[in-house]
Parts: sequence; C-alpha cells; structure tokens
Amino acid sequence: MSELKDQVGAAVEGVELEGLTIFTAGSFARLEAGEFSDVDLFFTYHPTGNAVQSRRTNELKLFGRLIDLVEKLGFPAFSNDAQYLETHNVEDILKYLGGPIDDAHNHFTLRMLLLLESKCIYGKDEYEAALKNIIQSYYRDFPRHEHSFQPWFLLNDIMRYWKTLLLNYENKRNDGDSEEAKLSRRVKNFKLQFSRMTTCFATIAALGSFSDIPTEEDVFQLTLRTPQDRLQLVKDKLPELNSTIESLLSEYSWFLEQTSLSTEALRAKFVDRDDRTQMFSRAEAYGSKMFGLLDEIGKLRGMSPDLIRYLVI
Repeated sequence: MSELKDQVGAAVEGVELEGLTIFTAGSFARLEAGEFSDVDLFFTYHPTGNAVQSRRTNELKLFGRLIDLVEKLGFPAFSNDAQYLETHNVEDILKYLGGPIDDAHNHFTLRMLLLLESKCIYGKDEYEAALKNIIQSYYRDFPRHEHSFQPWFLLNDIMRYWKTLLLNYENKRNDGDSEEAKLSRRVKNFKLQFSRMTTCFATIAALGSFSDIPTEEDVFQLTLRTPQDRLQLVKDKLPELNSTIESLLSEYSWFLEQTSLSTEALRAKFVDRDDRTQMFSRAEAYGSKMFGLLDEIGKLRGMSPDLIRYLVI
C-alpha cells in the first residue's frame, strides 16, 4: 500500500487537478490484498473556486500515467478497458443523492465504496472532507430530532448497495451458459457472500452496537476502519457477542486463505462438484452467522426496539 501511494503521488505530480482525491477500494482498501489482487482506483474532486484550465486534458494525462504505473507494478489492467477511469465532482454526488442521476452517473456506487471500503491514496485532506460532507448529508434531519434520530437514511443506502450487488450478480447470468461463464459466476458468487457481505453488514452491526445515537464523527471514524475492524468494534462494545464475532472472523480468515490462491487454483475449487458444494456450504453458514449477529445486536441493544425489523421493512 505504501509503495502504491508513493507511486501514485509521483504520477500526479505536475498534473493540475485542484481538489483531487484518489482512493482505492476492494481488497487493497480492506487491507486483504494478496499477490493476485486487482487494484481499483477511484477519483473525486471538490472545486475550490480556482478554475482549472483543460481539466479533461489533465485527467487524461493522469489516467495515462496510472495505466503505465499499474502495468509497471505488475497489477492486472484496469477493468472493462479502463471504463471507470473518470473523476466525480463531490458537489454532484451530494446534489443528486437519492435521485435517478445518482445511479446513472455511478455516484451511488462510488459513494458506497468511499464510505464502506476505501483507503486514501492521494489527497488526504480532500478525502476526509468528502467523507464528512457525505456523512453530513445522511444526518440532515438530526438538528430537528436530536433525541430520536437514527441514521436510517444511511442504513437504507447500505442495504440498497447490498441489494444492488445481488442484482448485478444476477445480471451476469446474461453472459451465457458456457462452462467458462459459469465458473466465473461461481467465484464471484463466493466472494459476494464473504467480502461484499461483510463490508455491508459489519458496518450495519457496528452502527447498531452503539449504546447512544451514533454521531457524524462516530460514522466518520467507522469509515476509516476496515470491515474486520468494525466487527472487532462490535465485540468491544458488546462483549456478550465475543464468541459470535470470533467465529465470524475465523471463517473470514478461511475465506481469505482461499482468495489468496492464484486465479487458476481458486477457480479449480469450483470445478469439482463436491469441492464446490463444500465452499458454498461454508458461505451459507457464514451468512447465517452474520444474520445471527444482527439479530443478537437487535435484542441486546439495537438502534430501535428491533434492528432487524427496520432493515427488512
């Protein structure tokens, strides 16, 4: 991670893009990257009032340098032929939050990645400002409801993100029924049931574990933690759940052992029917344990009389 930061910082040098933040998501942001991990980079900027001449030209200059850098460091090429190498204005992300443009311009996905699993690579001050501004948008009703407020707007967006990930997986089934396509979907499904689910629901569990209403600063500090660290926070706040958390973290460690394998070795585990059944059985059990954790938090504390009730209806 430190090498990536240094190299990206050098690539940005001399490129005029005021208010720029670059952050990574996925396994690098979760501090789970292995030898075969992809690197995902995302770009936001916040206008400072100093107009940048030829912004798009400067963006393309930066993206070209980063494409060369990724190749130099031996990472896989940027996904979908560098489709996601684009910058997003934080003001637009805030302005269109919850509206149709939110989805159409990828603001929603970018916002969720920023909040749920991101690590700053460049522009720390701008990165933290973007996080705080977005969190503030979820807390806009707080001043009128100090004693009854709960961040359901934020929780609804996290749940929407989880459902979107599930729907995106179903969309992948349109890729065809060749053995290669089936194998790719199985691996994606497996990862979805561990890393993506943990990213979403460890955050929900952490929010639900607070004895008082979580503040904007509480949420900000949560965003700086990895999903595994958020589970540890639940254990610290609710020691009664120690065994449940330890069981989840143990299973997650097993998952990381599987995904640290080469692409070929991991895919091979989903070719044999018996091996595939075992892999998905453990994924199913992991999901049940995560549900059990949320259920227990709802009973022990909850953000309302019943945490699960508000997540479902």
